[in-house]
Amino acid sequence: MPQEEITGRRVGPSNYSKWHRKALPNWCYVVNGDWFELRRKSIGGNLEIVAYIETIEVENPAEYTPLWPATKSLVLQMVQKIGIPVFVVWHNPKCTKFNVWRVSLEDKSMKKKRVMDENEYKSFIMSL
Repeated sequence: MPQEEITGRRVGPSNYSKWHRKALPNWCYVVNGDWFELRRKSIGGNLEIVAYIETIEVENPAEYTPLWPATKSLVLQMVQKIGIPVFVVWHNPKCTKFNVWRVSLEDKSMKKKRVMDENEYKSFIMSL
């Protein structure tokens, strides 16, 4: 049976997502990742990955929503396997409030989160 889009908020799944849900059994999961933050370390230098950021839009970021099991699995495995900082960021629709959790194997319960306003979040991103 195809896996359905479970949030009910998306305009519609991508064509690949629709295909994946119909063509493959329900024990095959697909989850899209959001953002890799990159930096040039020198003028003309190569772009280097400095962090992975999974973003979730919610009305009130301070009252974060739990991660879907596939997303939580993705971010925890990225911490283990790729060796760069991984963050989950809940943000409001206007991107003026942010709740930032640095993913760690020690804090799987997401207790250590930091609420930031837009300027604090900009500074945080630039500091990566």
